[in-house]
Amino acid sequence: MVKIMGEKTVSNVVIRVLLDATEDILGVNGVKALLNYGNMGSLIENKPDYSMEKGFTDKDFEALSVNYYKILGTSGAKAVFRMVGASTVKHVIGTGVLESLKDFEKEEKLFKAIELYCLASGRGKAKIESGKIIFDNPECTACKNQKGDTPFCTVYNGMLDEFIKWAGVKGLKSVEVKCMAMGDDTCSWEIVPVD
Repeated sequence: MVKIMGEKTVSNVVIRVLLDATEDILGVNGVKALLNYGNMGSLIENKPDYSMEKGFTDKDFEALSVNYYKILGTSGAKAVFRMVGASTVKHVIGTGVLESLKDFEKEEKLFKAIELYCLASGRGKAKIESGKIIFDNPECTACKNQKGDTPFCTVYNGMLDEFIKWAGVKGLKSVEVKCMAMGDDTCSWEIVPVD
């Protein structure tokens, strides 16, 4: 699918859950600081609903991510992003949207949850290669305009690790194996055994 600049491709629920999860970690004032800094203060009083309606552009989603690094610095943003990712999944679970997956086997349940995230966010693809679940996200905004020797996109590690726990799969974790901030052409995670 070719995305048109300014086209609304991100669901309301993705932005709302991200804001809720950030509030869990940074508090109300932390969310206000992030939004005001990024000229997105209108979202403070007018939070989007939990619908799958596409109400935001890629640029909107990117602006939220970039503000974390601008305000918290690289190390702080990476730490907070991991916690926000985990909290995001807790909010998703709370909406009941994952209930339709409850009867699947554990690893299939995990795979389907990642697929559902891809559908809601309009980003990435879940696939299975060589028996491993892989989440590939060439539209990642978590590392936009960042450069480094290590992966940046800890929000997805937090999210994927929380999906692993929710699915009841033991002994697995997510590892970012490619990151655009390191010069790769995509951001990609593998679900692998814990060392």
